[in-house]
Amino acid sequence: MVSLGSDALRLRLIEFVRYRKEHLSGDEKGEAQVFLDRFFRALGHEGVREAGATLEMRIKQRDHKGTAFADLMWKPRCLVEMKRAGADLSKHYRQAFDYWVQAVPDRPRYVILCNFDQFWIYDFDQQLDEPVDRVKLDDLPRRVEALAFLLPIEQKPVFQNDLVAVTRDAATDVARVFKQIHGRGIPRIKAQIFTLQSVMAMFAEDIGMLPGHLFTRALEASSSGSDAYDLLFGLFREMNTQGVTPAGRYKGTPYFNGGLFSEVYPVELTNDELDDLRRACQTDWSAVRPEIFGTLFEGSMEESERHAQGAHFTSQADIAKIVGPVIVNPWRERVLKAGSIPELERLLLELSNYRVLDPACGSGNFLYVAYRELRRVEHEVQSLIAERRRGRHAGQQSISYVPTDHFFGIDINPFAVEVAKVTMMLAKKLSTDELGDQQQVLPLDNLNGTIVAADALFSEWPQADAIIGNPPYLGRRGMIEELGAEYCQRLSREYPNVSGVSDFVTYWFPKAHDHLPDGGRAGMVATKTIRENDSRKSSLDYIADNGGHIFEAVSSQPWSGDAVVHVSLVNWSKGTDVTPKILWLNDGQLRLEVDEISPTLRPGFDVRKAKDLRANISPQVCFEGQTPGITKGKGFVLDRAGRRLLGKNGGSSSVVHPFLGGREMLRKTVIDRWVIDIGMDDSLEAGSSHPEVMKYLEEWVLPKRQEAADKEEARNREVLRANPKARVNKHHANFLSRWWNLSYRRADMLESLAKSDRYLATSRHASVNRPTVFAFVDSAVRPGDSMTVFALDDDYSFGVLSSDYHGVWVRARCSYLKADPRYTSSTVWSSFPWPQSPTPEQVETIVGISARLLKLRQGYYERGIPLEAQYASLQRPGRNELRDLHEQLDEAVREAYGFTAEDDKLAQLFALNQALSDEGAVVWGPKSASAMGVSVRVTDYRILPPVG
Repeated sequence: MVSLGSDALRLRLIEFVRYRKEHLSGDEKGEAQVFLDRFFRALGHEGVREAGATLEMRIKQRDHKGTAFADLMWKPRCLVEMKRAGADLSKHYRQAFDYWVQAVPDRPRYVILCNFDQFWIYDFDQQLDEPVDRVKLDDLPRRVEALAFLLPIEQKPVFQNDLVAVTRDAATDVARVFKQIHGRGIPRIKAQIFTLQSVMAMFAEDIGMLPGHLFTRALEASSSGSDAYDLLFGLFREMNTQGVTPAGRYKGTPYFNGGLFSEVYPVELTNDELDDLRRACQTDWSAVRPEIFGTLFEGSMEESERHAQGAHFTSQADIAKIVGPVIVNPWRERVLKAGSIPELERLLLELSNYRVLDPACGSGNFLYVAYRELRRVEHEVQSLIAERRRGRHAGQQSISYVPTDHFFGIDINPFAVEVAKVTMMLAKKLSTDELGDQQQVLPLDNLNGTIVAADALFSEWPQADAIIGNPPYLGRRGMIEELGAEYCQRLSREYPNVSGVSDFVTYWFPKAHDHLPDGGRAGMVATKTIRENDSRKSSLDYIADNGGHIFEAVSSQPWSGDAVVHVSLVNWSKGTDVTPKILWLNDGQLRLEVDEISPTLRPGFDVRKAKDLRANISPQVCFEGQTPGITKGKGFVLDRAGRRLLGKNGGSSSVVHPFLGGREMLRKTVIDRWVIDIGMDDSLEAGSSHPEVMKYLEEWVLPKRQEAADKEEARNREVLRANPKARVNKHHANFLSRWWNLSYRRADMLESLAKSDRYLATSRHASVNRPTVFAFVDSAVRPGDSMTVFALDDDYSFGVLSSDYHGVWVRARCSYLKADPRYTSSTVWSSFPWPQSPTPEQVETIVGISARLLKLRQGYYERGIPLEAQYASLQRPGRNELRDLHEQLDEAVREAYGFTAEDDKLAQLFALNQALSDEGAVVWGPKSASAMGVSVRVTDYRILPPVG
């Protein structure tokens, strides 16, 4: 391993610096490869190619109008783009970013822009606008730790411009001040406003808006809280006074306006709070990213409030996946097409009228990124005009055509709105500094009518050409608890087309689509359930059915913020189609160009158009297991101790059954739970037949059912007071009326399963890392609702369902819990097409392989190795008989279908489904093979009930 501090490495780098100065002029075309090869040798490699890197790597342009060439690509470590000596590297940031976006799969972690004398290092996943470090050639021998990821054995780099870390530390400091102030009784809004005013003052003095570090000096001069009361709030009042303070302690203080300082709430600080503020002042706030406000906003909210509003912090890299396709790319395409000065000037005029809306703006991060990107587009247009004028009006001061008051925001949280306003005020100052156009920043723009506190779902939206954002995340089942029954009733009245169990986020999609003008674009982040079932029908299906075109999307990725969720990012246009269409797969790391992106956000074709097949539905074969209904503490489900207690009393054996859930089926080799199932409608009859069991249920179940029904009745009264005609829920009242029964007994399932000595089952919740696992279960065992069960007992059915042909259908048609597939009968089973014309020999082959597979699994099962552990072994390399048998099974099922091995499995299954859904089609279903005269059951393996 090469040591960062080794003399040999330092000497090689010194020699490399000498070589560049003496032998290279800095010509990008002629010397870049020599420079890079020498650089890699200095780091300890034998050369660029020997390290595994590629020179002049082809990168397909996004619009397919040519091929670009990255100077060096070393996946997955680094992309290097060279420029001539003396080049201003800041002007090539966009090119480097675009190359990085397209460099998939195995996108490099780091990007380096180099002009022979400087190395600008980017980590776009963490920090978008600024390099994480800048290393001068002369400093390279002593700053090599910043490039440690390029060493032969990769090491963790140490960066000196990690603004994320600076921001995080600064946020911690100011959040501590807020919590201390609020914790001792200062009202929340006053503590928030004071903290935000302090943050703005620290920002302002470090970026040159507030002269003389007046805020820091006021803190230093405060020996007590009473001093600070006078000095700090005196400064804040001056910042809200028109003109420039002419004299006194605050001489030179400009007028800030902007609304932030319009209300000053003096607070007498404690010594600890003063110390924390002084420590915060030591931060170089010019290095703090404006997301500090988002972080501050999140940190100052109570956990329950944050959850109820679905508030989540969004990283700038993920915001770019929305802002880029929706806003930046179409403007840049227009700039490239503009051929004359008048055309470019018309673009500037159109930019001045362009309007952006974030209807769930939070702390304003989406608006901040959109504003800065459009300012860069504006600057690019102005630069092109200046170049084409060839020096005419060279000294003319440029003006900004992109006003902050054309970036609209709505949020239900008033403090978030104040944060967003300040974020946009800073955006204007930071853009002016970046672009060097010297726009007038003070007094700050007053955005009180532009970014407003309101419930976006029940208020008018301002007109906008583009709508972007990250609406709140709340599952349908949590909405009543978090938002209240009356609010949910109002949603139902206002949005009758959003139905079923749609997530809260889905309400924003149809409203945004309806609000767009023809030709407008929108992009939003949502939980990945947006692709599935009712949520999809209410949102993405609505867009597709009403003139919308999804043109770029991330199917699913883990969210970058604190929330442990998987999300989908969806960009669409209204009325006007957009090409090419890009679908990002594999957590956004794999780019797939497609002709259409369906609302399912899956590649190829619209699998949501798969039809139910009557052979799968009638007679019913697929069922959800029993739902007891009391899940916490004692109830219908018994452990061994409870089973023994009831076992001492007569009459319980006929109503207490072994009980198996999906998790236990996969992770255990014994059944250790039982369920009480009294299948009687009359309580008197149940009590006379099973008195001891009913006494137990009366003690442990009836009170819980009564409590749930009482809460439901109270909620209903609240709803009916607000709207006497509202429909109310009788869910728990119905359970109370038959309190001795399971919530959902599934009598039809029990009748079907009783026809054989075993049934086929799978856990409803599978794992993304292994195939859906099927097993036979003894019919004496009652399945729980975490199981999907099938009234099938034959080895042929086991084989087809255990194959990857059924597996790809599950993954395409199922719903998901986070990243894990969930087997649903209504979408997976009902539409799954079975092999339609297998030969007897093909059926026998599947049965034979199934028998060997079941025997192998049973052997391990009896040795105490559960099914999940057996299938986990498929993730490890090496010979594995279980894997071999599954590969044989896949091939046998493929032959039974008559499919080709070269074509996509899912595409062929979808085509078969479409053919079989036609009127009059003869459809083979799950039990058809048994009619061939072939023995489809040759084994008796099954999970057995416990003995005794």
